[in-house]
Amino acid sequence: MIELYGFPISTYCAKVRVALRHKQLRFSESAPPGGYGSPEYCAIVPMGTIPGFVDGAVVLSESEAIVEFLDEQYPEPGLLPGDALSRAQVRALSRMHDCWVEPQVRALFPHVTPDGRNETFVAQRVQQFWLRLGRFAEAASLSPFSAGSQFTLADCAWSTTLIQAELIFTALGHPFELPEPLQQWRDRLANVEAVRPELTACADSMRAWLEQRLSA
Repeated sequence: MIELYGFPISTYCAKVRVALRHKQLRFSESAPPGGYGSPEYCAIVPMGTIPGFVDGAVVLSESEAIVEFLDEQYPEPGLLPGDALSRAQVRALSRMHDCWVEPQVRALFPHVTPDGRNETFVAQRVQQFWLRLGRFAEAASLSPFSAGSQFTLADCAWSTTLIQAELIFTALGHPFELPEPLQQWRDRLANVEAVRPELTACADSMRAWLEQRLSA
């Protein structure tokens, strides 16, 4: 059976779980033994990062590589289109999330604790989030999914990132309201069977994390 190492709060672990459910693959999940980056965990997954993926003799790190492996190893239902150009477009949209938008949210995590907060930095990251999300919206189809009619790799990580952004922005005193086309797309993602289990788990883990940090 596939073994996944990760945490509920990680968007990138959620992306892999969504892909696994979309393909109806059985898997088990546990926290990294010994903790993130520990020698014990690195003996299993050399990078020591999450998500960690083990499928028999296959050991992988990095969510994008894991999902692409899954799509080649278990091709139905596919998360990448059949032709080269469409696959490239899906990959580009996925990387906009991973490299362009989500890092703006992640950068805010150290600033949740009041004593460690830099309000100027927070405002800059929030501004960059909205700017970059808007550029994603311009590049994406959103009809009904990121790259068109099919749910793809480009959709797998967004639901949890948007939950995290909404909760952390609110906690830091910044409004969170998606433009209507993005909100409609978000609602459609929430109704995808493979995505649905992530919503409550992400929201609960993020709220618990925020409560702990805000009271520090």
